[in-house]
Amino acid sequence: MIKFKSKKGDLPITLLVIGIFALLAFALLTFFIADFKTSNSFVSVDVMQSINSMADEYLFYKNHEMDEATLDSIFGGNITEDFGRRYFFSNISIDEGIPFINQKKVLLFSIKYQVPS
Repeated sequence: MIKFKSKKGDLPITLLVIGIFALLAFALLTFFIADFKTSNSFVSVDVMQSINSMADEYLFYKNHEMDEATLDSIFGGNITEDFGRRYFFSNISIDEGIPFINQKKVLLFSIKYQVPS
């Protein structure tokens, strides 16, 4: 059995190892938070593409002489009217805060795109 005669280095080495583990845990936590924020920041690109696609589809059907009633039944859930103009719209919200205590919906992204005429 090996016995160490000097125990002067035990405490500094232990503190060094604990400090390294704490630093690594902090780094992993930082990367996790940054990844979560980055994944939420590109939501608007997908929404823009879907709204643009709906507008193109609407214009295609309108050019092929589909009546307004049928178009409203197809796209009715995504069309709103403001000041006499019709718009495609989409809102993206996220839940923020502590769940079941002070959780609230925060508007992350909103888009209005005029319906082609």
